[in-house]
Amino acid sequence: MYSLSNDQAVWEVLSRPDGILAGVRAGQTAMDMSTVSPETSRREFAAYAEKGVEFLDAPVFGSRHEAAQGGLWVLAGGKREVFEQVRPILETISASLHYMGGTGMGATMKLVGNLIVALQLEAAGEAMVLASKAGLSPEDVLGVLRVTDFRSPIIENTVQTVMERNFQTDFSLQNLLKDANLIDQLAQQFNAPAPAFAQVRETVKAAANQGFERENASALIKALEQQAGVTVERP
Repeated sequence: MYSLSNDQAVWEVLSRPDGILAGVRAGQTAMDMSTVSPETSRREFAAYAEKGVEFLDAPVFGSRHEAAQGGLWVLAGGKREVFEQVRPILETISASLHYMGGTGMGATMKLVGNLIVALQLEAAGEAMVLASKAGLSPEDVLGVLRVTDFRSPIIENTVQTVMERNFQTDFSLQNLLKDANLIDQLAQQFNAPAPAFAQVRETVKAAANQGFERENASALIKALEQQAGVTVERP
C-alpha cells in the first residue's frame, strides 16, 4: 500500500533500481492509494502483472483526520476477487468501501469526486466574497449555510476556516491544481463538457501563481478576494 503526491512520484518509486518493482514477489498484491490518472493506474497494473503481482488502484477521500480515525472513503478499481481478498485490510482504515470496476476506475471516480469538491470550494469562495462585498456579516452568512437545504460540510468547513484566516494544510492548493489538471485531461479524453470546472481551474491557477500553493486548497479564495478588494473575516 502506498500513497504518493503525483503520477511522476508513483512511477519513480515503482521503477527505480531499488524501487517496488525490484522487490515484489509473485503472489503479492499492491495497492496504490494515490490520486493519479487512470492511465497511470493501468500502467501500474501492467507492470505488476509482469511480476505475477495483483494490483488495485484504491484512492481515498479524506485527509489526516479521517486517516487517523480510520474513517477514509476508499474507491477501488481492479479485479473484483482481489478487492474481496483485501477487503478486511481496507475495512480497518475506512468509513466505507466502494468497488468501482476494472483497473483505473477507482482513479476515475476519485477525479470525478474531486471535480465536485473543487466546485464547492469555488462556490464557497465566490459566495463569501460577494456577501462580504455587499455588507453581510460572514458569521451571519455561515449561520444560514448551516441550516439550509443546500448545506454542505465542505462549504461549511471552508467558510469557517476562511473566516478564521486558517489556511493550515490538510489538502494543499498545489495538490488541488495537480488534480484539476488531471480532471481536465480526463474531460478532454472523453469530450465531456466541464465549463464551470474550467473556471475553477483558472481560480486555482491564479491562487497558486500568487504564492499560495503550499497552503490549504481553500486558499483559492485569496485570488477571489484580491479581485474584489475585500477580505472574508470576522469583524
